[in-house]
Amino acid sequence: MKRTAPILLKLAITSGLLWMIFREHRFSMEIWPHLRAMFTHWEWTLAGLACVGITTWLSALRWQILLRGQHQQVSSREVLRITLTSNFFNIASIGALGGDTYRILALMTKPGARKLPLMVSVMLDHMLGMVGLGILFLSCRVALMDRLDNLSPEVQAILRGYELFMGASLIMTLLSVISFTPKLYNWGEHRWPRVLGFEPLKKFASACDALRRDWRGSLLATGISVLLFVFHFQSFYCGIHAVGGTAPVLEFLAAMPIVDTAAGLPISVSGLGVREKTFETLVHALTGLPGAMAVSASLAGWLMSMVWGLIGGLVFISGSRATSLDLSTAEAGTP
Repeated sequence: MKRTAPILLKLAITSGLLWMIFREHRFSMEIWPHLRAMFTHWEWTLAGLACVGITTWLSALRWQILLRGQHQQVSSREVLRITLTSNFFNIASIGALGGDTYRILALMTKPGARKLPLMVSVMLDHMLGMVGLGILFLSCRVALMDRLDNLSPEVQAILRGYELFMGASLIMTLLSVISFTPKLYNWGEHRWPRVLGFEPLKKFASACDALRRDWRGSLLATGISVLLFVFHFQSFYCGIHAVGGTAPVLEFLAAMPIVDTAAGLPISVSGLGVREKTFETLVHALTGLPGAMAVSASLAGWLMSMVWGLIGGLVFISGSRATSLDLSTAEAGTP
């Protein structure tokens, strides 16, 4: 019961939010016609799908850089295959961390793989993702400085609150990188030997120090993170045009980090419902996009990600079959 309760709560929140949104905007009369327009504006739909594909490739590239920092050498093709398949587990798993769990387990079968470096690489992958998201948001925030007075007090409060959140996140990330350095950690170990002298914790800190040791790779991974989110958000921007709408790019990019963060909260299934309501509120406030069209664009962007997730599922199934055939051949050849 303890395991099923969070899942049931997520399903309830997702179902409740979607029901409220579809009831407010009359799904069959307002939202469904916009979604059908994706076939009419097929060039924007294809562009959005391409953006999701580029996002997946950039995700694999960033993770591969961090794996090298942990002395885990994995081919680009293998990292891309695992990243693509992890997208499937992200949409297929109702629980949290489905894709991350698969990434670790998939590499654990490789010769020379070690659990701690793999886990740390995934953790640092998310950490630098947050840094890239913060850089993108704060850049857009500065660019829109002269336009904030035209927004409602509620939207201004949301933007300022998120600005503080991102600023604090960047500072905490910097402090974490500094705290993992050998000199500072050794100083802390002398002060608190019972806590920081714990051997598994020392190994964890040493693995995390890869951000400093391989600082060139860390800077490259951070730059990739910014580019990754640009393409990720552009898939939703293409979704706006695919459903027949239009919006200024800069204002849209300023809203999307908040939308993406809200959708990433572990309170709904794949962010459904939460993403659509946040998208409707902020994108409408910043760009003037009508509510029903904003919800439709959010669903269109999610459907584009679903397509790549299903492709990842096909890759997983084909890989499992290939492994089964190899094992069968090996067993048949065994005297």
